[in-house]
Amino acid sequence: MINIVGILAALMIASLGRGNGIFVGWESLIAAGAGTLAVLGFYYSVSSHLIERWQLLKLRRAAMPEDSPPELRREILLEQESLQRRIPVFRLGVDVMILSLFAAQTVIFGWSDYVTQVLHVPEYLDLLPNLLPYFGMLIASWIGQYRIERRVRGSDWRPLKFFTFQSRANIMTVMPIVLIYAVYWALLTFVPHAQDLRQSFYYLEVLVMMTLVVSVSFIVPLAIRMILPGGPLPDGRLRRRLESFARDRGIKLGQILLWRTGSRMFATAFVIGLVSPFKYVFITDSLLKRLNDDEILAVFAHELGHVKHRHLWWLMTFILAFSVVLMGAEQGFKLLPSMPWAPYLGFVLPLAFAYFLFGYISRRFERQADAFAAKYTSPELMAQVFVKLGMSNPGAMKKQGWRHFSLEQRIRELMLTKARPEVSRIFNVELRRGLALGIATTFAALLLMIQPVREDVVSGLATYSLSQYDKARVNAATPERLEELRETTITRSQAMGRLNDEYQEAAYWYAGIVEGLAGEQPKSLDKMLARAKSEKQKAESDAQREAWEREIRQIDATRVAIERARKNGTSFFDEYEAELIHRGLKDAIKD
Repeated sequence: MINIVGILAALMIASLGRGNGIFVGWESLIAAGAGTLAVLGFYYSVSSHLIERWQLLKLRRAAMPEDSPPELRREILLEQESLQRRIPVFRLGVDVMILSLFAAQTVIFGWSDYVTQVLHVPEYLDLLPNLLPYFGMLIASWIGQYRIERRVRGSDWRPLKFFTFQSRANIMTVMPIVLIYAVYWALLTFVPHAQDLRQSFYYLEVLVMMTLVVSVSFIVPLAIRMILPGGPLPDGRLRRRLESFARDRGIKLGQILLWRTGSRMFATAFVIGLVSPFKYVFITDSLLKRLNDDEILAVFAHELGHVKHRHLWWLMTFILAFSVVLMGAEQGFKLLPSMPWAPYLGFVLPLAFAYFLFGYISRRFERQADAFAAKYTSPELMAQVFVKLGMSNPGAMKKQGWRHFSLEQRIRELMLTKARPEVSRIFNVELRRGLALGIATTFAALLLMIQPVREDVVSGLATYSLSQYDKARVNAATPERLEELRETTITRSQAMGRLNDEYQEAAYWYAGIVEGLAGEQPKSLDKMLARAKSEKQKAESDAQREAWEREIRQIDATRVAIERARKNGTSFFDEYEAELIHRGLKDAIKD
C-alpha cells in the first residue's frame, strides 16, 4: 500500500534524467498522457482477467455436488490460494512497468527538462512537478487495484475511501522529501552567499542536506499526524492500559493515535518519531475490530520494542550512512583502471548493498521487537495475533517481505526462543553482524572520502574568495576591501595549486583573473597560454591537439571577459559565460 521503494526509485530516475532529455516540449506532455493511458489499459485488462478467473473458481465450487470427492474441493481451494498469491506479482509487474515508462518519459521525452525549461519551476521546488507523470500512472493503476481488492480479496473499500487512503499513504511517503527540498530552496534563496557557497563547495551541499534530513525528521511525525485521518485513541480501559504499559517500561510517547482507514482489511500498527513529544504509535481501526484488548496490547508492545531498542534512530543513521557509502564508492571506483561501466557500478553496487543489508537488518529489528513484546506479554499471545492477522489471506502466513519475516516463521521463532532461550543469543549475533557490516562499510567509505573532502575544502575556499572578490568589485567596494579579498584569493589559489597538477592549472587561472580584474598584466594567463601552445605542438593525436586548442580558446575567452568586466563594471563570470557561448564552447541555456 505504501509505495516507498517506488517513489524513491522515481526520484532517482527524475534526478538522473535531468539535462538528458531528447525531446523537450509538446512531446513531453503527450508522453506523460500516453503513459497514464497505457497503465490504465494494461492494469484494467489484468484485473478483468483475475476477476473472471476468480469468479469461475467460485462458480465451480458452488456448483460442486455435496458428495464430490474432497480432492476436487481441495484443488479449487489451492487454485484460489495460488491466484491470490499471484496478485502481488501482478502488482510488482505494474510497478516495474510504471517506472520503465517514467524513465522513458524523463530520459527520452525530457519531462524533468520540460518542468525546468518550459514551466520554469525553480530547482528544489520541482520535486512534485517532476513526479507528476509517475503519480498520474500510479493513480491510473489504482483503478485496477481497487477492482481486485473488491472482487478477489473481498475488501470492503468504497471507491472514495480507497483512493483517499492511497493518496494519503503516498503523500505521507513523499512529504518528508518535499519538506527537505523546500527548506533547502529557502536557504539558497534567502540566505546571503548561500548560492556562492553551494557553487564553491561540492560536499557542503551534501552536509547541509544531511543536516536537513535529521532536522526535518524530528517534526515529520507531526505533519503525518495531520495528514492521516483519525485522532487520539478514545479514552477508556484500553487506552489507560496501553499508557500504563508504556509508563511501566519507562517509555515516553507523545500520543497513541487511531488511524481511521475505512476498511476492515488494513490491520496494522506502527510507531514514528525520534523524540517523545513527536513520538506516536498509530493503530488502525481495522486492527481494533479484529483483535481483542490483550492482543492489541501485544501489538502495542511490539511497537514499543522498536522504541526501546532505538530502531528509529538506527534507521536514521542508515539513511545518512548510505549517502556516505554512495560517495565513497564513487571515489573508490575512480581509483580503479579506467572502465566505461565503472560509474554505473559506483551507483548500482552501493544501492544493491544498501537494499539487501537494510532488509537483513530490518527483519531482525522486527524479530527483536517480537521478542520484547513476548517478554512482557507472552509468546502464545503474540502467536495468536499473527494467526489472526494471517487468517484474512491464505498466503500471508508464508509470505516473507523485504522488511519482515513471514508470520509463520515469526511464530516458530517465538516458540523456539521460549523452549530454548539460548537461541535468542544466536539471533542477537545475527543482528550485530549486520550492524557491524554496515558500520565497517561506512567507515571504509569515510576513509575513501578524506582526500576528496580535503581537496573540496581547499579548492572551495579559493573559488569562494574569487566569487566574493568579483562581487565586491561590481558593487564598488572600498579599495581596502578589494585588496583584502585579492590577497585572500591569491593565497588560497596557491594552496589549491599545491594539491596536484590539475588544481595547479586552476590556480593559475584564478590568479590570472584576479590580476586582470585588478588592472595588472595577467602573467598567470600568459603562462597558461604558453604551456597550452607548447603542449599542442607536442600532441601525438588529433584528440589531444583538439583538447589543447579548446584550452587556448578558453584562455582567450577569459581575457576578453576580463576586459569587458572591467570596462562595463559587470561580473566576470557573467561575461565569461557569455563569451563561451559566443565561441561555441558552451551551449546556451534553453528557455
